[in-house]
This record gives sequence, C-alpha cells and structure tokens, in this order.
Amino acid sequence: MKKYILPVVLLALLAGCGKVKDVSETDSHIEIVSGTASSTTKGAATSETETTTDDDGKKTTTTKKAGEKISGTTTTAAKATGRVVTRASGGNSVVHGTTRVVPTAPRTTSRTTTSASSTHQPATEPATYDHKDYSSVTFDFKSDKPDKIEVIRPYSDGRSRSCQTLNVDTTEIKEELEKNSNKTINDFLEKVDFDGDGYPDLFVKEKEDELNISGKYFKYDPDEGKYTVWEELNALKFEIKKDTSSNRLVVLDKKEDKIEYEKKSFEWNAQNKLVLREYIHQYTNSGDILIDYINYDENGAEISRETRDSEGNLIGENNQPTSEEPNEE
Repeated sequence: MKKYILPVVLLALLAGCGKVKDVSETDSHIEIVSGTASSTTKGAATSETETTTDDDGKKTTTTKKAGEKISGTTTTAAKATGRVVTRASGGNSVVHGTTRVVPTAPRTTSRTTTSASSTHQPATEPATYDHKDYSSVTFDFKSDKPDKIEVIRPYSDGRSRSCQTLNVDTTEIKEELEKNSNKTINDFLEKVDFDGDGYPDLFVKEKEDELNISGKYFKYDPDEGKYTVWEELNALKFEIKKDTSSNRLVVLDKKEDKIEYEKKSFEWNAQNKLVLREYIHQYTNSGDILIDYINYDENGAEISRETRDSEGNLIGENNQPTSEEPNEE
C-alpha cells in the first residue's frame, strides 16, 4: 500500500494546481474595444498583464500571474473617455500602446476672393488739350524731318507736345532757315480767319519769288482742335489776302512783265460756298494798258463788265472786254 501512496499524492497535487503549461508554448491575444492592446509572449518565465479601465470614477483591475491559464478572448467595453493601459514584462513582447479616439478636426478651406472693384486701379485719363484754345498753338520744324511741320500744344498735364503733323513742301523753308539764322518757322506761316468762323486758319508759304507767293492752306477745326487740308483755297494757287472792308478774299497773280496781273475777289455766300464776285485783269494791247472789270452776283453769275485805260477812261461803246474771261472758281 505504501508504494501507491506517493503516486496518489502527486496526482492530487497535479489535479488541484492544474496542469502547468510552458509559457513558451502559449500565445495570448487581448482585444479591447475603443482601444486595442495586443501582446504575444513566448519563451518567458513569467507574464503579467494588467488592464485598468476608468468608468465614471470606478476602477477595475484584473491581474493574472504566471502559472494561471488564460484562454479565449477578453473583451472590455469602455466609454470613449476610458483609459487603457497594457503592461507586459519579460520575454519578447510586442505592445501596441494606448489607443485613443481622437475626433477629426473639420477641414476649413479658406479662399480669399478679392473683388475687381477692390483691386482695380482707376484708369488714368489721358492728357488732352482745349480744342478751342488756338492761342496756345505753336509750330516747329526740324531739318532732319523734311516736308513736315509739327503742331505743338500744351496738354492738361502741363507738358507741351506735338498733336499733329502737317505735310508741306519745306524745301525752300529749309534753305532759308539755313541761310538766315534769324529766321524761324513763324516767318513762313500766316494765321488768318479766312472763313469768318472766329478761328484763325493757316497758310504755309512753300515758294516765294519777286512776283508771287504760293503755299498750302489748312482750315482750323475747333471741334477736333486740328488743322485740315483746305482744298477749296488751295485751288486758288497763290497767297490770299483778306480785305477787311469788304470781307472778301483777294488773290493776286502777277505776270513776268510786271505789268499784267489778275486780281480775283471771292466771298462766302449764304450756302457757305466760296464764289467769285469780282475779276480785274490788267494787260497791254497795242502798247496801251487796259483793265477789264467784271462783277458777279452771289451765285457767281456775271452782272456787269467794262474796260478802261490806265487813266480810268471807258474804252469801247459796248464796253466789251478785249481780254479773255476768267475761269469761274
């Protein structure tokens, strides 16, 4: 009997303590909702896992020492404010720390929009000049720019600049300026109100000799503040003088013999058309100097004619002229 007592006692001890399993062959895994800690222990002599959960001021601690068998999965539910602490000692362990639920901050997209009105700079108005202020107009000519005369005006920004270029024949003007340093471009210009609108027009002397002066006429446009080529006056060929007493425009064409000449007088009619009102032609006939006088109405139709000698005596019973009639303009 005694030989069976020792084995029985050993079996009883084994039954009471449970079978001790080598920890090296045991894998334990713990998953926690709202925070997961995983621990795997192999080949360790001892293992201790402590889980602490705060739940409304209550603390629960679970401790499992080495030698106790852990099987299955332990799940502990905790509030979002709970704290999970996992601790492992000994052996090769992998601890995935403490997991917390961190609310994701809403992404704020900030776009800066600048309206056109806040960044748009007011447009600077270009400098201009008073179109009707002809008194400030000056002229300039440069020898390196042939056949061009610049019209200079002061602008609203206080600076004077060219506002227009006039195309004329400056060949003789250039020669005269080079020969005589006392002359300026103004010696070749005449400002006269030829049409009676209150604004001076311009005549540029292009060629001048002992008999006649020819050039180009420009009409001043007060609405545009510029000069326009005046074809109606340019057709008269020579310099025009304004007769202040009759308000007529007079053109004198002298001939080479210095005796003969043609004098034409024009005026503006009610339709603002330039018409010939008087024609005077002096010439020689058989050694005598004769003068024809022809008058026209406001529409350019002939109303009278006569011929006189150099003494003013009437020639011919029918007062018929012995010279050619002038061409009506």
